[in-house]
Amino acid sequence: MSPQDPNFFISRLQEADRLHKRVLALSEKFFVNDTIGDMAEFLREAEFLLKGVKGTDAVIGIFNHTTYSTELEVGHQEFWGLEPGTDKTDRMKSILSLAEKGYESFFSESVAWFTKILQEIPFEQRVNFKFHHCGIRYRRLDGKPICLFSQGIPIQYNAERHFNFTLNYVENVSHLLKKDFPHYWIRMEHGVNREFVHSLHSDNKEYANRDLLSAREKEILQLIAADLDTKEIADQLFISPNTVGNHRSKMIERLGARDTTALVQLAKMACMIQ
Repeated sequence: MSPQDPNFFISRLQEADRLHKRVLALSEKFFVNDTIGDMAEFLREAEFLLKGVKGTDAVIGIFNHTTYSTELEVGHQEFWGLEPGTDKTDRMKSILSLAEKGYESFFSESVAWFTKILQEIPFEQRVNFKFHHCGIRYRRLDGKPICLFSQGIPIQYNAERHFNFTLNYVENVSHLLKKDFPHYWIRMEHGVNREFVHSLHSDNKEYANRDLLSAREKEILQLIAADLDTKEIADQLFISPNTVGNHRSKMIERLGARDTTALVQLAKMACMIQ
């Protein structure tokens, strides 16, 4: 399966989910008092698991939310075009220096957003977290454009259900977003059935306790994903074909997708539709 195949990135994220379950089991073995006990052994076993998804257009790593740094990454040198042996501090500085103009504030804005939201979540809802962000643009030293899509899942919780580490999967989705799309968006879901959703869109910097797409938009998009045409969707939902088209256009604009196919892929990758 090649990157041009519409199902390529979906299969990669499905593999990331399967990998998460394996790293979660591994984390239960190694985490002691909210830290990784035997770090060296944990890294050896985790790196063995992560090598299965190594590639030039994806990075998988374990991120420490206490130090805001990575504990382990696989594929980062190929992805970012970095020199081998670069240490964590220099690597982070190098990556930040590659950000295109207009995205420099993403790190501080996203940290502020996550911190605010997490502090407001009741104890009983602090389960099954999944985070996505999309649209941050970088340009490697060799000129290759990188537009990030990231999925993060906590792999360790303390007694208060706060987490210190997440398993992160990062993909280059430059081919899925419009070249002139200047924004980024973030989505968080959690709860027993992941029924709670929060989002941020850089277009208006609005912190919202709702999804990026409305229930009606997701309903239409799910039918598009099922290969129904505009008239079939209109007939099934008792709305006009123009209304279907307007919803599609708004979703494409909102997520920055290049076309309808890219829109479906991005929505699936971000867990907005099945």
